[in-house]
Amino acid sequence: MPLADDSSDESSQSDSVSEADDADLRSTTSLEEMSRLTANMLLYKAARARNVAVMLEALSQFADINWKNNDDSGRTPLMQAIFSVCMQRHVLLSV
Repeated sequence: MPLADDSSDESSQSDSVSEADDADLRSTTSLEEMSRLTANMLLYKAARARNVAVMLEALSQFADINWKNNDDSGRTPLMQAIFSVCMQRHVLLSV
């Protein structure tokens, strides 16, 4: 007796991964937009996008690692990075 087709499981998992990737792309900032951000906001957005190169650039501009984004529940860049990773894992595990 044949087993159930696993291709639908793989397809739904790949859809969830691409949805997470799409969310990451939406959370990144264009180069033009980045030039208008403060060092603190640049660090915050880069942490959300898990973009280490941009985080280092923000830190070289003296971004405050303890800065709180009052427009986002007072989250710090570290909190945002952790939240971003946890949400990606949640999406992958919920498949």
